Amino acid sequence: MFLGPDKRANGRASESISLAWEPSHLSVSRAIVKQDPRKSFCFPPGVRRVFPARPARYNPRTTMKIVITADLHYDILRSREPARRAAEILCRAGGDALVLAGDTAGADLDRLREALTLFADFPGRKLMVPGNHCLWCAGDENSLDRYERVLPALAEECGFSVLDFHPVQLGAVGLAGSIGWYDYSFRDESLGIPLPFYAAKVAPGAAAYYQEYAELIDEHRDRLNDEHLEISSRWMDGVRVSLGMSDEQFARRVEDRLAGQLADLAPRVEKIVAVVHHLPFVELVPQGRPPRFAFAAAFMGARRLGEVLLACPKVTHVYCGHSHWPDRRTVGHIQAVNIGSTYTEKRWETLEL
Repeated sequence: MFLGPDKRANGRASESISLAWEPSHLSVSRAIVKQDPRKSFCFPPGVRRVFPARPARYNPRTTMKIVITADLHYDILRSREPARRAAEILCRAGGDALVLAGDTAGADLDRLREALTLFADFPGRKLMVPGNHCLWCAGDENSLDRYERVLPALAEECGFSVLDFHPVQLGAVGLAGSIGWYDYSFRDESLGIPLPFYAAKVAPGAAAYYQEYAELIDEHRDRLNDEHLEISSRWMDGVRVSLGMSDEQFARRVEDRLAGQLADLAPRVEKIVAVVHHLPFVELVPQGRPPRFAFAAAFMGARRLGEVLLACPKVTHVYCGHSHWPDRRTVGHIQAVNIGSTYTEKRWETLEL
């Protein structure tokens, strides 16, 4: 979640932004939300807008079918009905495996449990990776404990496995997964914002408004200009996530675990499909966005996450979510797909092997 303060330092009202890249003029149509054709919306060059067709019913004798969706955000009211409808369609269609690629719900574990229960009738393996919202916590709760202990236990209770800790082999196909994380390596350096603001997850304009960041502003005042102070965005992981380590350290921790999964699976399978929440390649980061959005590029993913995937020749596909921006790219030998679900539009991809 990507929010601005109620006011900027200069006293003018600022915008509240619900998520960094989410389009704002989408209309809901049945289980699949389509863009209103009466309104114009431009996607980045090379990105083709594709709405997922209603899946064909699964025939286990003819193919292996893996279904991936992301960003159900079931704790957010306007996301619930689209999520329910998508779950109904996917359960009816079936497949060998279903993977939820993060941000199924936020801090409320009861909502996460409800969201996973929507897929109770899915006939195949049920898998998930957490997203950054899944690590949001309150009070004295620790996000690392939530990630490594609480979420896997809840998932198992609902018939799911967390891919981060339990990679899967389906015949000659391996499924590996990770939350991934960010280390600011995707940041837009043209903004000229000093690195400590990214570590604090607050843009200069927001830092100037909140008294708690007065020392940060004072320390870097000679490097800030009026344009910097107009960027009044705040990445809410800075408020809701408590890892007990730096973002760079956590990113390395989950990347190393993913590398171990790939090394373990590679000798035993012909190909590997990876599912991560954060973006593995900078090519998937939306470009040409206004500065208040561009600040969020730092929190989209990490270059090393992509390097880990590229280092394994058997990885053929990688799916991600997080940015709420649909995209597909070929990076090296990997077909990389961002699912592109938003709060009100739930999308999925079907991979048949």
